[in-house]
Amino acid sequence: MRVIGIDAGSKEKLVRECGAEHFIDVTKHDDKSIVEEVMKAADGRGASAVIVCTASNKAYGQAVDMLRFGGTVVCVGIPEGTPEPIGTAFPAKLIFKSATIASVAVGTRRDAIEVMDFAARGEALLDIHTGE
Repeated sequence: MRVIGIDAGSKEKLVRECGAEHFIDVTKHDDKSIVEEVMKAADGRGASAVIVCTASNKAYGQAVDMLRFGGTVVCVGIPEGTPEPIGTAFPAKLIFKSATIASVAVGTRRDAIEVMDFAARGEALLDIHTGE
């Protein structure tokens, strides 16, 4: 399995440090070309999973097209603004790709306390960034 990171070019170093083998600068692509880049990086078959961590409705709209047969879109980021449906999640496309859309709750208050305790014991390596 390969990790493909997609973000603004200014975040490439961080994305690669987090384990991405490939990096795609979202600011240099339109909807079609970004999907083509993912396909190339994923041996022409598409991604097994697309984990959408951003608050961008556009990213959710691109995610389904990036999947390979049997792939999964994992919804983590909560989109900003007015709620919108995932623009490319047409039933026929999902069926033909045998695709799944799943969601993940970021965590509970208890999870946050456990993570902070873990970090306080020095057992976590944290890289914290604020702002855009």
